[in-house]
Formats: sequence, structure tokens, C-alpha cells
Amino acid sequence: MTQTSSVVAGWLAAVTRTLEALGLDADQLLQEAGADPAAKYAQEARFSSALTRRFWPLAVARTGHADIGLHAARFVCPTTFHALGFSLWASSTLLEALERMVRFAALLNDGADLSLEAEGDALRFRMLVQEIDGQAQIAPEGVDYFLGAVSKLLQDMRGPSFAPRAVNLMRAAPADPAPWREHFAAPVQFAAPDNSLLLDGAELQRPLPTGNPELARQNDRLVAEYLARHQLLNPALQVRARLLELLPGGTPTLEAVAAELGSNPRTLQYRLARQGTSFSGILDEVRATLARRYVQQSQQPFSALAYALGFSEPSHFNRAFKRWTGETPSRYRARLRPLSEPGTAP
Repeated sequence: MTQTSSVVAGWLAAVTRTLEALGLDADQLLQEAGADPAAKYAQEARFSSALTRRFWPLAVARTGHADIGLHAARFVCPTTFHALGFSLWASSTLLEALERMVRFAALLNDGADLSLEAEGDALRFRMLVQEIDGQAQIAPEGVDYFLGAVSKLLQDMRGPSFAPRAVNLMRAAPADPAPWREHFAAPVQFAAPDNSLLLDGAELQRPLPTGNPELARQNDRLVAEYLARHQLLNPALQVRARLLELLPGGTPTLEAVAAELGSNPRTLQYRLARQGTSFSGILDEVRATLARRYVQQSQQPFSALAYALGFSEPSHFNRAFKRWTGETPSRYRARLRPLSEPGTAP
């Protein structure tokens, strides 16, 4: 972890539009917070989290809106998140979009870790704010902004009726919680143990009409290049990105991936271990991601999918799939098939 975290440039454009919509001089307030207003539309720029922490209290004081983060969330669009925004929109399901967001979290704000965990028939999208020298890297209004933006993005992609089942916020309860409940269209718990969205699992797996796997992959590469330019791409992310590219062509070895990354196997294993992971663990995670995608979107026999994912026997694939999802491939496909788009081949 670096000594200062940063946020993607699209944040500045979103808050600028928010302030202008509220009738304020956005440039003046941004200057007070320490930002260069001329950089608000610079897609390659990044801004320190210290700047955002100065900005949010100023914005609350100047506007009188304790829910200013939610106001800014309404102005989020695909370009807010650089190339990742287009990858998200081209995802085949909301689940795939959230998995991309978790994978490339450092692009959005490297002061927070994102995770997606099963919870019964739902999934919990969690935002863990990091601390540096005892200082939380994201203000409560920044958490409102991000989770509010994620909720809006999912609704834009799925349809106006989409909403989280419930929302957790660690911030203290505001004097008037109505704006939060209205924005999320869901129960909101304040002073909660985490910052998270609880989302319906089946809804996340329904195919999206805007899905475009090739477009998503192209923008994933742009995201990886962005992260490399800004030195935000850690070893685990690098390995994961390579495995996603290489695995459909056969099971890559540690040696092959290390060579792709200009490293040697022992050094790469050491760097992964320092992050609390391993090559085999990441390989298993990538296989799980691709397996869910293939079983849902392809009508190929499971034996063909097993070999495509590097399993020597279909029975090994079946056991692994049940470990990943709690279901056999056939049950998983049968459950999701009625949700497929009209015209999908049986």
C-alpha cells in the first residue's frame, strides 16, 4: 500500500456537475479543496484521497446537503470510470459487471478494497475503506457517492425496478435518513458493521441485452494498461489478467505466466505470497469465473467446457463447479436457462 491513495479523474467531473446543478461555483469550491479545476475533464489524471476528504465537508457546508454524495452519484456515467465503465456496460450479467469492479478496484479508488460474497440466495458487495496512519482514506460522503453510484449503475443496466435488498453504511445516522432510503429504494442501516449492498443473486445472473463479451475484453485490456501506467496493477491482478486471456487456450503454467510478466516463477510466487495469495489460488478463482460464464452463456456439452478450462476429466470439472457454486453444472444451467434472452438456442 502506498502512503497516499488516489481516485480516478471521473470523480471530479461528477462532483463538478453536481455543484453546478445546485447553482454553485464549482471551480471556486474545488480550488478551496485544493483541486485544479482545469483538470476536471482530464481522463488520465488521478486525485489524492486527501483532496476528496477536504472536498466533501466543504461541499456539505456550502450546499447544506448532508447527502451530497448521493447527489454526485446521480451524475455518474460510463466515462466516470474510464475504460472500466464501458467494460461494465458490456458485461453479460450484473454479476459479471460486479466481478469486474472487484477485479479492477484499484482504478476506481486504491483507498478501498471491494469484495463480493455469497450470503444465502443473495450476494453482498462490500467496500472496505483502508486506513493509512490511522486516517480513513475515504470520507463518509465518499462512501455514499461510491455505493450510490454502483446502485445507480446497476439500475441503469438492468432497469428502473432494480434495487438492492438492503444497504449497510458505517456512517452515523443522519438527521433525515429519507434521502438515502429514496436513492437506494431499499432499507438502509446506519452505524452498520460494514459498507455494503445486499443484492438478489438470481437478478444478478440474468443476461443483459447490452452484453458484448468482445467489447468487454477490449476495454479490460485498456483498464489493465491504465493500471500499469499509474503503477496500480499489483502482481495478483497481473496474474489474473493473464490467466483470463490464456486459460481458454489451455491451462497456463506458473512458468508461462511468469515469462509473460517478465518475471521468474520463484519471484512471482514470493510476490503473490506477500499479498496473501498464490498462483494456484488465482487459477482456481479464474476458472470459477469462466466456468459460471461458460455454463450460463454457452450451450456446449459440459465435457467440452471441462477441457476448455483445463480439466483432465469432466467429473473433475463437475466436482469443482459444485464447490464453486453449490450446484452441478446441469442444475445451474437449467435454473438460468428460463432467464435467457428470447431467441437463445435451447
